[in-house]
Amino acid sequence: MSFKSDTLAERMEHAHHPIRKLYPLAEEIKKSGVEIYNANIGDPVPYLGTAKYIVKAYCKALKDGKASYSRSPGDFEFLDEIAKRYKRLYNLDINSSRIFATHGVSEALIFLIESLIEKGRGAVVFNPYYPLYASTLKLFGGTIVLSTLNEEEGWAPSKEDLEGKIKKAKDEGVDLKFILVTNPSNPTGSMCSRKDLEDVVEVAKNNDLLVVSDEIYDEMILVKEKMTCIGEVAKGVPHMIMNGLSKNWGATGFRIGWAIIPEEDEGSKKLREGVGNLATMRLSASTPAQIAGIEALRNVKAHQRFLRYMVRNIRERAEFMQKRLNEINGVSCQKAKGAFYLFPKIDLSRTKFKDDDEFCTELLRKEHVWVTKGSGFGLGNHLRSTALPPVEVLEKVAQGIENLMRA
Repeated sequence: MSFKSDTLAERMEHAHHPIRKLYPLAEEIKKSGVEIYNANIGDPVPYLGTAKYIVKAYCKALKDGKASYSRSPGDFEFLDEIAKRYKRLYNLDINSSRIFATHGVSEALIFLIESLIEKGRGAVVFNPYYPLYASTLKLFGGTIVLSTLNEEEGWAPSKEDLEGKIKKAKDEGVDLKFILVTNPSNPTGSMCSRKDLEDVVEVAKNNDLLVVSDEIYDEMILVKEKMTCIGEVAKGVPHMIMNGLSKNWGATGFRIGWAIIPEEDEGSKKLREGVGNLATMRLSASTPAQIAGIEALRNVKAHQRFLRYMVRNIRERAEFMQKRLNEINGVSCQKAKGAFYLFPKIDLSRTKFKDDDEFCTELLRKEHVWVTKGSGFGLGNHLRSTALPPVEVLEKVAQGIENLMRA
């Protein structure tokens, strides 16, 4: 008796991640002893490290034997410190009972979609988008509705386009549940203005939709503009905030984050109930990571020192890379305002390549430069590059792109 080859559920065709697609080719090249210039993965830890005081707190938790299950919604002390953070940064009064500890923003997103999405339902996502949004929506049978960001205006959302896409989806019978914002953005490095967010909230309110904001990079701001948390402009309107330690604290491998559902309307209450039930099914988030999170959130001075160090380095590298990319014929790149990404447009008509997938594959094979195809983020003829490696590596990345454009 053999295991049937058609055993996997149909939904598994959506279980993939374009950022990791070229791993087999990269590993093959590495095994041959050739150096790869990597601007693919958005992980600050290999380049900028993790704050030592957080690592120390994690290790102490293990040494003290604090490795058992914690409360399913999250450790009380950890949730309280999250609430204090939003009061300190954004003057928001959030009851810690409205906060859930998660295994990073990824699990917060899965909790959201698993609670609300099924066949016939859908959500609005701004394009380009983080790939997990689309794959998870489709995995649960949902429809993804894309509202296009304006590249020439620094990747700003368009209220008119958003309203039009919502109307079209409703006319087609899609039961929309939420609008998802990424602020600052992966993959573009853009940041929504307060007016942008007010427009999104207004559209959501007029269409009885939840507003969800992925704010995992909310302290990694590279310009003098102020970051606006969705909670500042959505008071009284159902909304959800997703965040965590991965980026602002350089703790990607800790896999600890949170989801906040602060409002008191019936829909928000039901969503909290759904997320709470899912949290019990996974038992608990990592206990030592939550204990480290308490120290990460509480030790504000140490965090500010580490954050200044990270932002200073990322700003220097992002500014260099944007300038360098714009020097290449056939390439144009908008300024990064937050996070650590650049999303340059490439004129493939100047090349022999049919699409950005083929371009990125050949870039890795021939130039040993590893970036991600823009079509994996919903928008072809683009590349996503991180601004994390040192300038000398970013120069190699840019030079590789230039070589392939010339060829």
